[in-house]
Order: sequence, then structure tokens, then C-alpha cells
Amino acid sequence: MATPNTSLCQPTSEASPVSHERHLTNMSNVTCGLPLNTDTFGLTCIYGVIFSLGLPSNLLSLWGLYHLGRSGGVGCQLVYIFNLLVSDLLQLLTLPVWIMYLQGGHRWPYGQLTCELVGYVFYVNVYASVMFLCLIATDRCLAIVYPLSSRRMRTIRVAAVSGVAVWTLTFLFCLSGLLPSVFDADRRLCLEQYPVSAKFAYFKIITVVLGFLLPCAILGYTSAHIGVTLRRSPSLSDHERHKIVGILVVITVNFIAVFGPYHLMGGYRFVSLLWTEAPCEFEHSIFLIYRLCYGLTSLNTLLDPLFYIFLCPDARLELQKSLPCLGRGQSDKSETTTVSRYRLKAHGQTETGSFQAI
Repeated sequence: MATPNTSLCQPTSEASPVSHERHLTNMSNVTCGLPLNTDTFGLTCIYGVIFSLGLPSNLLSLWGLYHLGRSGGVGCQLVYIFNLLVSDLLQLLTLPVWIMYLQGGHRWPYGQLTCELVGYVFYVNVYASVMFLCLIATDRCLAIVYPLSSRRMRTIRVAAVSGVAVWTLTFLFCLSGLLPSVFDADRRLCLEQYPVSAKFAYFKIITVVLGFLLPCAILGYTSAHIGVTLRRSPSLSDHERHKIVGILVVITVNFIAVFGPYHLMGGYRFVSLLWTEAPCEFEHSIFLIYRLCYGLTSLNTLLDPLFYIFLCPDARLELQKSLPCLGRGQSDKSETTTVSRYRLKAHGQTETGSFQAI
């Protein structure tokens, strides 16, 4: 029996980034012997709960959004939220496939084309949802801080063009990082690579910056700017002001809590892999925690409807009218939110619908 070549996992005397990158490239066909099944129970539970609760939540949210649009509540935020819910729904629909993949011992039985399709759909929709969260936050900030001067920028046409741009750029970006394939035909792994190639490591480091750190800065800045503006408004009571700021804080903290562990652990993983002389040992040490953090990113598909639809009174009202089993809502369609009242008092005008609300 041939003796396996373990020299690639042994420390070398070279210490430059170029040598470590070459080291990763040479290991592209080496199996690290990771305990892949250790993540099966945890990820199956996470994906199962998220799919069971997230699917009806997103469908109800889209239903309420549809009726709100029919009632005349069409605005740029409605366009952004619609795209956000679509991206969440597409991501949710991949979860049963990933559960079957995990239950099959990390062996993809459906062929390379299906793996690439499901893998691209999953990745694209994760980062598309992040971008739409940023667009919603930016639009909300413009509506509250610059309600008059931003009106030309906050139109249905601009929102539609922005949506197309987000989908296109996200798809091209993910395509550039996941090519030539996300499927390992020899080991039948899908969207997994142990150890990773240097090209993929650099791609993931870039996603940490563009897909997490930059959105964090946008959400933090817009929330702070809105908070300062509301604090200066004499037309809001302390209770209303604290409620709005509290929701802003919850949304920002939610984003950090859901996406932070995966991206921060990923940044640590991929930077370390570019420098370490023993990538297999390093992959062994962080495999389970990294995979669980990866699974937690799907929580956004469950929480987005809660924050962006169920906290909006007009959306709840439309759901209650179209689905009486959800409870009897108020019959007055002119119900407005705290932010809408603020804008009425401060600027003497309203926007169509109440999706400008926090």
C-alpha cells in the first residue's frame, strides 16, 4: 500500500506570503481528514428551525407587501423591501437541500451543475440581502434627515435601477470568487474546500470587507445620523424618540450578531491560512465553530420579516385585513407610524405609505 504524502503538511523554513500561497496551491488536492460529520446535528437543527419559521414569515410578509402596494403604498422602500424578501426567500429554499447534503455525510448526490446552481443562489442571496439592508438604511436616513432635498433621489425608478444593480454586481462578484467550480468531484463536496485555495482565501477576505465591515459602517452611520436628527426635533416626545432609536439599535445589533461571527471568524481563518505552515492542523482547530457561524448567517431570513414588515403598522394592517385569522386590525387605513408623525409635524408633508417608518 502506498504511503500517503504528508510532507505538504509539515512546517517549512520559508516564511514569506508568496511561499505560503504556493503552499496552499500545492495542497489543493490533499485531503485534510476533517471530521465533517461533527457539524451535522448543529447545522441541521439551525437550518430546520430557520426554514420552518422563515418560510411562512417571508410568504406572509410578501403577501402583506403585495396588498400594501395595491392599496397605494408604493414607494422606494417598498421596492427595496420586496427585493430583500425575495433574496431571503431564495436563500431559504436552498436550506432543505443543504440539510439533505449534511445528512448524507457531506456528499453531494445531485451532480456538479446542481451544486453550482444551489451554491451560487445561496451566496448571491446572502450578500444581496446585505446590500438591500444598506439601501433601506440609506433611504430611511435620507427620508428623515434630508426629506426635501432627497426627493429626487428617492423615486421608484431610482429604487428599481438600484435593485437591478445590486443583483447584477452581487452575482458577478460571487461568480468571480466561486469560479471555476464550487464542486469537488473526487470528494463530492459542495461549497466546501479543505484546505482552501489561495484564490478563494483572497476572495473571502474581500467579502469580509465588502460584505460585513462596509455594511456595518453604513448601518452605524445612518442610525447615528437619524438618532441625532430626532434628538433635535421638538415635535417628538421622549417616548417616541427612545422607541425609534431603540429599534435602530436593535436592527444594527441584529446585523452584527448574525453576520459578525461568520465574517470575523472567516477573516481570521483565511488570513491565517495564507500564513500558516500547517493548514490542515489549523482547519481541524476551527472547523466546527466556523461551520456553525456559517449556519447562523441564515438567521437573517427569519429576522428580516420581523424587523421590516411586522414592525410596520401599515403592513400589519394589510395582513390583518387580507387574513382575518391573524386578528382584527383597525379599519382606519390612515394609521401612521412614529416617524410619519414626526415628518408631518416637522415638514408638513407625508410620503406615500408608511415604509419610511423605522
